[in-house]
Amino acid sequence: MKLLAENGLQHSPSCISIIQYSKKLGDAAVINDIGQIAKALNEFKPNILILREENITDVIRAYRDKYNLKIIAYGSTYPECPYADLTLQTNLDYPLTNLDVLTYREDVEKTDVSVFVNDPIFAFLAEFLAKNYNVKVYGSVKINSPKYLGHTTDVEKYEILNKSKQSIVFNLVDMHESITLGAYPIAYSTSKLDTIKTFDNMISLMSCMEFVSDELHNSKLIEDLLSDLQNKQLEHNSLTFVIDTLQTLGFKEEANKLLLTLEEIKKEKMNDWVLS
Repeated sequence: MKLLAENGLQHSPSCISIIQYSKKLGDAAVINDIGQIAKALNEFKPNILILREENITDVIRAYRDKYNLKIIAYGSTYPECPYADLTLQTNLDYPLTNLDVLTYREDVEKTDVSVFVNDPIFAFLAEFLAKNYNVKVYGSVKINSPKYLGHTTDVEKYEILNKSKQSIVFNLVDMHESITLGAYPIAYSTSKLDTIKTFDNMISLMSCMEFVSDELHNSKLIEDLLSDLQNKQLEHNSLTFVIDTLQTLGFKEEANKLLLTLEEIKKEKMNDWVLS
């Protein structure tokens, strides 16, 4: 299976997932100049093309009809782009759990409460946490505190999360990775979530910190909440998204290969997690 994606889309969360697993099934490439799409199609001969809906030209439609090319279109057309086999809404595109992070999971003692902040607008909350709580702060936003321990690579972040019992996070990627590596996340969000403590200001942040700090009364509840979140990750993640996408496009053999990968992950990791 060969996949070709329009330049720029390879940074969108869902496209990242599709490219990631397409490389495990075959080959994936990015076309830098959409004006050269005809040449790219004839030379690369993809089975799947990912591009913005406004860039689906007569040339692409003709190639699709002749060679049974499957098209994934990114755009805002609802319910779907008439020239695509699958339409993904750009305003609904958000990061999903990357199960590859499971390979970094380690059975170590969890003692830390770790804060990850990479947006300057949240610096004041990181400073508040460092001043008033026993936390360690990481990220690209430097704060004036001895508890700030610098920016981390992804691997360093995974090592930190392995040693963390809780994390305070400000984006979906850090939230997903916290859950995967066994750190209960306290997440910045303007919406309330059922199984995750959320905050959107200093008052609600203090309430969240009070909840997780009361280990005498809440430790079992937090453990159960984390277990539920991890169960949900196994059922809904970037891998299941790609499997569903390939099945929708008619690539049953490739989807079945990824299903086997998913079952192996479940078989291996269910023994590590306390499942409800």
